Parts: sequence; structure tokens; C-alpha cells
Amino acid sequence: MLRQELEERGFAVIPEALAPAEVARLREAVERVRALEASNGDALHRLGFVGLDDAFVELLDHPATFPLVADVMGWNVYMYHCHLDVHPPAPDAQPQWRWHQDGGRQNVELASPRPRLSLKIAYFLTDVPTADHGALEVVPGSHTSDTLPRDQEPTGATPLLVKAGTAVVLDRRLWHARGDNRSRKTRIALFYAYTYRWIRPRDELGLDPKLFDRLDPVKRQLLGAGTSAIGYWIPTDEDVPLRARPPTR
Repeated sequence: MLRQELEERGFAVIPEALAPAEVARLREAVERVRALEASNGDALHRLGFVGLDDAFVELLDHPATFPLVADVMGWNVYMYHCHLDVHPPAPDAQPQWRWHQDGGRQNVELASPRPRLSLKIAYFLTDVPTADHGALEVVPGSHTSDTLPRDQEPTGATPLLVKAGTAVVLDRRLWHARGDNRSRKTRIALFYAYTYRWIRPRDELGLDPKLFDRLDPVKRQLLGAGTSAIGYWIPTDEDVPLRARPPTR
């Protein structure tokens, strides 16, 4: 069912993917990052955040979400990009045209129609009850289109109204945008993007080498570990322990 939603609409919503205790632990981790890296009340868009707290590492292969990624993309994948987003209220924000597909130069240098190449999981740690709470806006089915008319609201644009603990799995080609947060509540979300291991990383993760020593083999794979350069292209079982762990949902 989730795979069908993803294939047809370009995204799949997973309510209650995170338990309340998981949300609380992740919120505490986010606040620790904010205290170190953002002034009080400022917005934060932190790339490569996953190694900053064990709570973030645990989401790499979360059983409520990652099996869908593995089901669609297979076992030769890793997390190549992640960002932590905190958006406090901004009632006076000027409207912006933020619609985009993920992938950067992939959307310029690949022939049309462009391939999927990656999936992203968004974990919402706060309620988003209205579009004015900084909702993630999507155009359902737009992952099959390489273009979108500029400077106008796309036809069929839909804000995703979710509760804390909800996850959304997105095809990178889906046209999407973040809405302005004109509410009185801060919006917090974590994003983990997965691609094939032969594609270069998007972020500098700056991981402590000691972290790998205490992680299981699958998490090490998902953080980019490998035995050799050719192992990303012609992997051995040592390179891809995920191959021996079929997706379960």
C-alpha cells in the first residue's frame, strides 16, 4: 500500500511512525543542537546533522520507514544527505517561490525523463495542523514531470497537515516546497535522504570514527562505510550487510 502510494503520488505518509517517547528524545536532541548552533529564536537549517546525537543515528534504519526505502531502491543504498530544520514563527515573512525537486545538478545534467535516484524521509517532531504552520507542500503526481511553471502556485498544490511523529517518504523528483510559518508555534522536522552507494555524498557529515565502532553493520553501511572504491559499484557482502536483511513492513 505504501509503495503504491509512493509510485502513484510521489510520496507516502506514515502516521505515528515515531512513538511519543521517540519524538520527545529527538526534540531534546534538537534543542541541544540549537543551543550550540543557533541564537535564541533563530531559524536553523543544519546539514549533515546525523552524527551530532545518538538519537539521530537511530533513525537511519527506523523500522517504520526505512523498509519502504529498501523495498523501492534495493540494498545498495546509503544516506547521502540530511538536514535538521527549525522554523520559528515568522508572521511577517514575505512570500517566496520555493518549489523544487531534490537533486541539484542531477536535474540539469541528466536526460529527460529523469530517474528517481533517491528517496527522502521527513520526520515531523511538531504538529503541523494548518498550512500556516510551515507545512510541507507537495504537488501529488508531479514526480513524473521534469518541469513546473515558475512564479505561480502549481495546480494541485497540497499542504501536508500532520501530527508530531508522522513521517513522509518523498521521491526526489516530486515538486515540493516549505510554506512560511505564520503560526505561533515553531516547526521542527528532520530529513534523511537515501541514494545508491555509487553516487557521491551531498553533505560533509564530519563523523567521529569511533562512532562506527559501536554501530551495527547496516548503520555503518547507511553512513557510507565501504571496503574499497569498487565496493560501491560491485559490492561484497561485507560492503552491503543490508543485502542479507530483507525489508519488512
